[in-house]
Amino acid sequence: MKTLLSLAVSAIASGAVVAAEQNHNKADDIIVTATRTQQSYAETLASVTVISREDIEKFQAQSVAELLAKAPGLSITSNGGRGASTGISLRGNQSDHTLFLIDGVRVGSATLGSTAVEYLDPELIERIEIVRGPKSSLYGSDALGGVINIITRQANANQPLLIKAAVGNHNTSEASASLGHKGENYQANLTASYVYTGGYDFTEDKTAPSDDDDAYRQRSLGFNGSYTPIDTLTLGLSYQFNEAESEYDTNCFGFSCSPYTDSKTESLNVSGSWQLHTAFNSSLSVGSSKDETETLYDEYGFSGGVFETEKTNIDWQNDIRVSDNALLTLGYDYLNEKVDGSTNYDEDERDNHAVYAQLQFVQGAVSANLGARNDDNEQFGSHDTFNASLGYDIAADLKVVASYGQAFKAPTFNDLYYPFFGNPTMVPEESESYELAFKGFADNYSWAVSAYQNDVENLIQYNSAIFANDQIATATIKGIDASFETELMGWTVNTALTLLDTQDDATGNELARRPEQVINIDIDRSFDQWSVGASIYGASSRYNDAANSSKLNGYGTVALRGAYTIDPEWKLQLKVDNLFEKDYVLARGFSSGNYLSSGLELLFSVVYTPEL
Repeated sequence: MKTLLSLAVSAIASGAVVAAEQNHNKADDIIVTATRTQQSYAETLASVTVISREDIEKFQAQSVAELLAKAPGLSITSNGGRGASTGISLRGNQSDHTLFLIDGVRVGSATLGSTAVEYLDPELIERIEIVRGPKSSLYGSDALGGVINIITRQANANQPLLIKAAVGNHNTSEASASLGHKGENYQANLTASYVYTGGYDFTEDKTAPSDDDDAYRQRSLGFNGSYTPIDTLTLGLSYQFNEAESEYDTNCFGFSCSPYTDSKTESLNVSGSWQLHTAFNSSLSVGSSKDETETLYDEYGFSGGVFETEKTNIDWQNDIRVSDNALLTLGYDYLNEKVDGSTNYDEDERDNHAVYAQLQFVQGAVSANLGARNDDNEQFGSHDTFNASLGYDIAADLKVVASYGQAFKAPTFNDLYYPFFGNPTMVPEESESYELAFKGFADNYSWAVSAYQNDVENLIQYNSAIFANDQIATATIKGIDASFETELMGWTVNTALTLLDTQDDATGNELARRPEQVINIDIDRSFDQWSVGASIYGASSRYNDAANSSKLNGYGTVALRGAYTIDPEWKLQLKVDNLFEKDYVLARGFSSGNYLSSGLELLFSVVYTPEL
């Protein structure tokens, strides 16, 4: 860990020295998720990463996990290729300790507690804001590790219509179309996409039914629109729908079967923002999301179970400029969760009412952020969280930030009420986090380093002594995130480094599936009609299980990409993942054995943007 830390520091320092030509000033990037208000990257006290539409197109991304892996502080686990169950660990926390939003709307399963990011298509995404660190004082439950807000695709005045078709190995075919229009006081965009891949055999098990390739099919539709009828009022509407069928391997106990998962996810948000006074803005957001999953065995028409989640979220936020130096945010947040399906729960619905307050203050070189929230949940009662951050501008292009934060996660319906395993006496998982961060930025470079410790208690896990879920575990997570962005001899270089030290306090073991070291380097250049790039990704070894009895080896991959613009309307793209066909194990199942990587992946795309 010390070796990689020294590498991070030296790399960031060298990046600052060699940078000389980059035009993009990251300090001006606008962030919303960190404080629920607009802030520039230079102003925000949170540790953040933004993945833009330009990044998505440059990387020719095929999945959200592929994009998230490029940010510091994140690690990915997966049970195979496209469409396989995927877990996102933010700063060493469990995958269900990250709050996922789509246009500010809570998404994910209320039974599992996690979000099916494997079914989200990057073609429908405008940008992704990643906020690392606890944010329960603003968003309530789930935000122990941080918040990932996915903003749906918006109209591009320079590309009113974009049509894309792609083919690849594993019998892969993809198609998408995006139609948008942008006027003086409105914008609207509609995107549709289709993905099919014949896949590959996810597991090492070569006995039926696990000896076949695991195919994946997905259909997606997204809309994003906004209208400003008068200068002081803006209305917004967004919608996203994803439907997917994903084959997987499992033990059918000697019977012939072809198991697959049929999933549907949906989110809708209606919002309005009214500038009532130069010092007072009020906004109202009404959102809903649905998550439905069914396991099927097609030979027999037998269903292995249906799980449905519906969430309704109402948020009323008021921003008050109390002085030239201070902004006060007051809000009310309502969440209703319902579950349904083939499993009968003792309780299948719950309400959560919350009030929150935040004060942002700037005086000269000093900036501060204080936040508090009270959540009143009908299942487990009242819960309070608090956060505080203090920043100091050491120089015009250098800031230091110290932060403290509390967070919690409410038990899921499975945790509480799943037949035979649920435990209705459980309380929320809780955490306390401490962080010290430095970040620098200028016209030609940006860098950031954060060191943190997160103490988590009341962790929910299965207790074999009582044959039910229990809260007997505590964990300590320490880590360092580092990133830098610069330009060297015409090449744009982006690097993300993650150092992690996790411990189950009861056993002293490492937490499962958390690599101690992760690095990602992206190198890109554009010249004339060409653009080329490469990505290098490496992750150290980690344990597959809580007992630390099964180890997964570290691995590294190299990806190449290129694009050629024939004319203003036509572009060709080529992407090669896992160039050297590195074999590595993503996860290990109890009965299915090792979940394998796909080997070399090729994708050739044609992009058409006609002038309308």
